[in-house]
Amino acid sequence: MLTKRNYLRQMEALLMKLNNKRLMVALLSSSLLIPSLAGCSSNTDKTTTTDKSSAVTQEEGNNEIKTIAAELKSSLKSFNEAVSNKNSDKVKKTSEQLNYQWLSGESNIRETFPLLYTEIEKYMIPLYSEASTDKPDLAKIKELAVSLDEALTKLENAKETEEKSTAALDKAVEQYKLYVLDETSKLVSSTQDFTNAVKAKDVQKAKELYVEARTHYERIEPIAESFGELDPKIDAREGDVDPSEWGGFHRIEKALWENEPLDSMASVADQLYKDVLQLQEEVKNLKLRPTEVVAGSISLINEASISKITGEEERYSHVDLMDLGANVEGSFEIYNAILPALIENDKELASKLDLHFNQMTTILNSYKKNGQYVLYTELTKEQIREISQKLGVLSELMAQTAKILQ
Repeated sequence: MLTKRNYLRQMEALLMKLNNKRLMVALLSSSLLIPSLAGCSSNTDKTTTTDKSSAVTQEEGNNEIKTIAAELKSSLKSFNEAVSNKNSDKVKKTSEQLNYQWLSGESNIRETFPLLYTEIEKYMIPLYSEASTDKPDLAKIKELAVSLDEALTKLENAKETEEKSTAALDKAVEQYKLYVLDETSKLVSSTQDFTNAVKAKDVQKAKELYVEARTHYERIEPIAESFGELDPKIDAREGDVDPSEWGGFHRIEKALWENEPLDSMASVADQLYKDVLQLQEEVKNLKLRPTEVVAGSISLINEASISKITGEEERYSHVDLMDLGANVEGSFEIYNAILPALIENDKELASKLDLHFNQMTTILNSYKKNGQYVLYTELTKEQIREISQKLGVLSELMAQTAKILQ
């Protein structure tokens, strides 16, 4: 469990990320733990008491989430009033309050209603980002606010029910878990090669291996983000954390592409490899639910369409298309896993997703030279806009896959 100090640190880091328009999504978290009870006189009594405790805890959790939803809706109302009055100072102030409330309560929502969490994030992040600009697009903000209010209403009225579980969904979870284990193993191997090259001060080789290691990480990003402080340690960008604590991939990225001496990167490389090994151990014990798997796929496409397309992820190397492509690949892997269940439910949606995943892959492949993506800085505004539009459509379609859980 996170300490209060660590939790606040993560809050600050998330706020910074959002100011940079980066989508920090941590959808795949472990189930809520019910405190065990001691001192029961018999197995029967113990079972009964535990069941009652679970029911009380669940009820308290649902009530807390309803309270969070009501508070968010109240803050959104104040925000909308500021927008209507065209009071730019108050727009920023109320958006900050709304965002802070969301970050304060999102972990409970993520664990209990992961799909609703994803839906709210989809509107909350761009709304806050737009409101934080010097000249916010009020029409765009109003449109996002309407969708956000609808999502919060769903959350306010949501009831935690037993998840739908079918043989197809169970197999999908099992299949995806094997994919995650394989990708994590490849991440460990490629990160070891990468960090060895950094310590050997082989800049060109380290740059090449950086791309490979990052690809494996981005494919399973929702999984990585679910393990507390591991994701910031591995994947934080400059400004996301305290400068004295900044390490991981992006710290080394800056050193490599900004021509910094690599002597000081040896300890950073060693820590990165240790953190990736820890991630692998955590993944081995991970237990996934169908809801989390589907939400993870939606999250990857949302992140690609909202933040990766901005070119702000790889600010020194400009290999952002690699991140974007890996997110799409990770989402497609989940889609393939849930496809049998989706076909049972909606063949037409499955056909649309087949078409749009193929189109997205074709477009991304057109920006490869010698097997590698071109630099983000080589793209024109029109090309970026085309990719963004295609990702937006794919995001909307992937969101509809949640119906297989109903």
